[in-house]
Amino acid sequence: MLKYFIYDEYAENIFDIDLEKLWQSGKRLILTDLDNTLVGSDHPVPTPEVLAWLAQAKAFGFVVKIASNNSRERVGIFSKDLGIEAYGLVYKPLAFKARRYMKGYKKSEVVFIGDQLLTDVAVAKRLGVYMILVRPVKLSADEDITKFNRKIERRIVKGLKKRGLPVPPHIEV
Repeated sequence: MLKYFIYDEYAENIFDIDLEKLWQSGKRLILTDLDNTLVGSDHPVPTPEVLAWLAQAKAFGFVVKIASNNSRERVGIFSKDLGIEAYGLVYKPLAFKARRYMKGYKKSEVVFIGDQLLTDVAVAKRLGVYMILVRPVKLSADEDITKFNRKIERRIVKGLKKRGLPVPPHIEV
C-alpha cells in the first residue's frame, strides 16, 4: 500500500524543477495539480512567476495540462487565458479521468506534479507515471478536506519513515 505514496523526485516548488532534464529524459506532457502546487488555493489567477514557468515549459515543447480536484469553475477562472487544457473535479487519487488526459502519450512521456501524497502522488503511481512532489505553496489556505488529508499524510509518512522509504522533507512527524 505504501508504494502508492513514494514520489520519484522532490522539489521545493515548481520553479526548482529542472525542465531541461525532464525534456532530455523524454518527458513531453506535464500534468500538474493547481491548488498549493502552482498557487495557493486562495489565489484565483496565475502569478507572473507561474505564467513565466508555463511559458518556459511550453518553450521546451511540453504540453501542460492542469488536473485538479477543485471545481471546474475554480479551474476555469485560473486557466481562462493560459491556452492550456485544464480540468476540475478529477477525483484524484482515482485514475480514470487523469488517464484520459494522457491520451496520445506513453506513460514514460508523462510527469505529474503535485503537493499531496494522498491525491497527487497516489494518482501518479496508479497511472504509472513519473511523479514530482512539491512543497505546498500555502498551507494556511488549505480547504477543510485538504487539512484532513494532511493529517492522514503524516501517518503515511510515519509508515514510510519506519520502513526507510523516502519521506517529504516538509511533512513533520
